Parts: sequence; C-alpha cells; structure tokens
Amino acid sequence: MSRLRIIAAPILLLMIALSLTGCSRAATVEYIPEGGRYTLSELEAVARSVDISPLEDLAPEAITETRQTYLASLRGHGDKASRVADVLTRDFPPATAAVPLLVEGAEVDGRMVWIIVEAWAEENGPLTHRRLWLLDQATYGLVDSISLR
Repeated sequence: MSRLRIIAAPILLLMIALSLTGCSRAATVEYIPEGGRYTLSELEAVARSVDISPLEDLAPEAITETRQTYLASLRGHGDKASRVADVLTRDFPPATAAVPLLVEGAEVDGRMVWIIVEAWAEENGPLTHRRLWLLDQATYGLVDSISLR
C-alpha cells in the first residue's frame, strides 16, 4: 500500500499544479498586423466581436497592473506593435481603467489605421465595456474613437 502512495502522491501533485496553471490569466493581445478592410460604420461590430469576458471578473484595483501586462505582451509582437503600445502608454493616463485586447492593422474608409479594442471600466467598476481607437498607421495620431456600453 505504501508503494501505491509513493507513486500516487507525485501524480496527484502534478495534477494539482497543472490545474492551478490553467487558472491563471494569460496576458494576450490579439495582434493582426495586416487585417481587413472596413467602413467606419462596420467598426462597432468589430469591437463587439472581441471577447472581454475573461476580464470581467478582474478587481478594479488590478486593472492598471493588468493593462501594463497586456501592453508588455503587445510589445512582444515587434516594432509596429511596440509603437502602438507606446502610444497607449504615453498618451493615456497611467491609471487608465482599460485593457487592450485587439490591435489590428486595417484599412478603414480608405485610410490605413491601427484598430485598438479595449475592455474598459467606469470608475471603480469592472471591465464590462468596449472602447475602440483608430490610430493613423503613418503618424500614430488619433483618427477616431468609439465607446460602447
């Protein structure tokens, strides 16, 4: 019987470790360097198609740190993605209650832009809304934005 315990204990510990690993939140921003072509009126559907549910249970006090983690993940996609992350870091307050989930290079009404979709929260609330930013691909300047509740 003790031999069974010696074999079973490490297996049980391994199963517990694998289960706990699966529970952690992976910081991933969907990055599409060369995406689609859209009209401005189609962008609301694009934003609504981004799944924000994995972040909806995030405590409000954890949003800022999570945002920074996701921006670091975005930077891992190369120079252009890093530049988008830099704009989101530089041009928005550090405590912005939003986490980017999608960055897509696309053409919108004939203009080359970066589409950024973030999950965002109202003050001290959960991340239950979406915000869409359009940045010009050449200048990284703000072209347009849409907030969805």
